[in-house]
Amino acid sequence: MLQGIFGGLASWGPDFIRLGVAFTFILHGYPKLFGPKPGPKGFAGYIGSMGFPSPLFFAYAAGITEFVGGVCILLGFLTRFWALVGAIEFLTIILKVKWSKGFLISNEGWEWDWAILMMLLSLLVTGPGRVALDHAIRTGL
Repeated sequence: MLQGIFGGLASWGPDFIRLGVAFTFILHGYPKLFGPKPGPKGFAGYIGSMGFPSPLFFAYAAGITEFVGGVCILLGFLTRFWALVGAIEFLTIILKVKWSKGFLISNEGWEWDWAILMMLLSLLVTGPGRVALDHAIRTGL
């Protein structure tokens, strides 16, 4: 029954996933790059406290991935590239930062990070969807 109602809309699925990832990335990336709290130096301090080498580099890398990548994913521009970069970031977060805390978010685990990772992998596999600059460029619209 639901196939009859929603089956024709299946090609729109990546667009919804893209919106979810994009807004989350933009809202988390902006303060890492531009905000007074944490800002790049504040976020670098946090990263450094976990033992990451070159924390300022990784702070900028995370901020750019989330903010610039989020804007690009929102527009559907270079979607697969930014999905891959984001997936690498979130796999790193899960394995290096949150793995020992377990899965559940109630224990500060990696539950939410896993959901974002799966959305990014979905975009990597499916592409951006119908309403995307990538689609318009590819089809010549």
